[in-house]
Amino acid sequence: MRRPKVPSELRRRVLIEAGHRCAIPACKATPVEIAHIVPWSKVRKHEFKNLIALCPTCHARFDDPRGPIDRKAMRQYKVNLNPLLSGNLGGREGQAARLAAYHEFRSRFAEWFYVAEEHATAKSRKSAHLEHVESLRLKSIDRFAWVFCAVLDFQSAWKDTPACDLVGAIFFHVADWVDEIDDSELPIPEELARRDVKEEIAEVSAELHLLVCEGLSM
Repeated sequence: MRRPKVPSELRRRVLIEAGHRCAIPACKATPVEIAHIVPWSKVRKHEFKNLIALCPTCHARFDDPRGPIDRKAMRQYKVNLNPLLSGNLGGREGQAARLAAYHEFRSRFAEWFYVAEEHATAKSRKSAHLEHVESLRLKSIDRFAWVFCAVLDFQSAWKDTPACDLVGAIFFHVADWVDEIDDSELPIPEELARRDVKEEIAEVSAELHLLVCEGLSM
C-alpha cells in the first residue's frame, strides 16, 4: 500500500500543537517533521493522536530500534503537549488557575446556553404553555448569573490576553440573543426562531479554545 501524504490541515494541527518546534522539551529544535508514534507500517493511517512533530535528529533517534527514545516516552511527549492532560501546569505561574477558569466557563456557559435554547424553542410555539415558558425563563436567568461570574473569573485569570476579550464577545453575543427572546411576544418572530446562535458562535468559540491551548502550552 502506497503511503499517502499527511493531509495539510492535519499536518497544520500537529505543528500548532507543538508550536512548530520539536515536541521533545529538551530539544525544541526547528525545522520539524511529522512522525508516527506507532509506525505507519502497522497502522496504515494518519491520525492526530498518533502524530507528533519532531526535528530530523530526534525523528531518526526515535526510528532507530537501538536508540534511546522508545514509544512509551514518545506517547508521554505527546500527552505533555495537551494542556488538558499535562501534569506540568502546577509548576507554571498562573497556568493551573487559567485552566480551571476556562473549564468553569465552558461548563457554566453550556448549562446556560442549552437552557436558553430550550426557552427559545418553547416560546416559538403558538401552543406553548405559559407556565412552562416562564419556568424556563427563570431557569435561564439563574444560569445566567452563574455564567456571568465564570466570565469575570476567566477574564481575571486571563487578563491582558486576546482570550480575555474573546470570551466577553462570545458571552455578550449570546446574552443579546437571550434578551431578544425575553423581550419578544409569544410566539417569538419567525426570523428570531430560525436563528442558529450555536453556528454564529462556532468559529469564535474554536478560536477561543485555540488561544487557551496556545496560552497553556507556552
